[in-house]
Amino acid sequence: MSRRATAALTALLLLLALPAAATSTRVLSMGGGGDYLEDADNVQRWFGSLATYPDLMLLELGEAFGSSATGQALGAHLSLDPARRFGVAGVWIYDDDPRQDVRLMWGLKRDGWQAGLQARFGNEVRIATPYDYLTGHDSVHEAEAWTWSLGTGARLDLAPRTWMDVAYEGTMTRVQAIEDAVVLFSDRRSLDSFALRWRLFHGLGERLALVPCVTWERDLRPELVYTDWFGSVRDYDGTYYLDDARSFSAGLGLSLLPDPDRMLQASLTWSRVESRLTDPASGLDTWLQRQDVETDALCFRLGGEMRVLHWLTVRAGVWKTMSENVITRYGADWWNRYSGIGRDEMDASLGCGLHFGDIDADLMLTDAAPFRAGGLLTGTTGGSELWSRITLQVVF
Repeated sequence: MSRRATAALTALLLLLALPAAATSTRVLSMGGGGDYLEDADNVQRWFGSLATYPDLMLLELGEAFGSSATGQALGAHLSLDPARRFGVAGVWIYDDDPRQDVRLMWGLKRDGWQAGLQARFGNEVRIATPYDYLTGHDSVHEAEAWTWSLGTGARLDLAPRTWMDVAYEGTMTRVQAIEDAVVLFSDRRSLDSFALRWRLFHGLGERLALVPCVTWERDLRPELVYTDWFGSVRDYDGTYYLDDARSFSAGLGLSLLPDPDRMLQASLTWSRVESRLTDPASGLDTWLQRQDVETDALCFRLGGEMRVLHWLTVRAGVWKTMSENVITRYGADWWNRYSGIGRDEMDASLGCGLHFGDIDADLMLTDAAPFRAGGLLTGTTGGSELWSRITLQVVF
């Protein structure tokens, strides 16, 4: 990488006040909006940025879910040689994500540009043995879903304080449902699902950065449906439908750095999602033949962090979402349309980062913890866990 490009990257990273490896918990603690921030967690969406974050390990302890946790994962980025001529390899292993069990990544950095590749695979198997009153025996229901995805991305240096990220991801799926060794439903999709992403980081000065971002995504796959959009239960066994969700979003982010120990970030995003729930599997109960949902949403996010001690950083965020929905439901010889169904939601987050040399721990508080303080602070034994999400990272 040229001296000019290296200086540009270093200047903007310092401008954004981001450590070498920021985590998903850190981003969520500041209200989300990770596409507008430059961090190691982004490599799973912006594949061309992998070579910027070599030689680190991340442990996602997940989010609290009842008495257990979901979203647990282990990831590592490793330089393939000391001079990084052969790039950086990455691997992520997931515990309970049905759409991904493992990700394999590779990134390369050269003068003025970076490139990255990614492959991910997921497999989900669900087996149920309900009692069949007609035969007097348990029946065996088995459903299996496979997901394969290939992605590529690039990062281009455009000016001393400006760079651009682009990424593409295509996904293949296969779903099969079996009852007592009889195939009820089988569906295969080849690259019908995809994602296109673009963003630009532009430093307006030594303390301010502007980040426009545009994404266009499609997710097409069979889905086991139990209820309609309003939550009405029509089939307790569920029915497979083809879910076609298309989304487009455009937004603008702003990062302000008053000094190296403080950062403030804000973003405004408009998005439109068109979801079509249609084509029920033949031979199964078609209690809901079609359901269309169109959603327009506007989301404003504001968050920041401040290093109060050499080993402690505190973070907070707030986001406001205003959305409007149009829902159309179809039957064999009827249809209903519901329009003007709006939602106006606001939420907040709190978190902190603990720094011990090359080891960092990012923690995010639960919604109830700031008010009930959690069992750790009150001395009680139940009712309000303190942390909702934890990520550990090691840079080596």
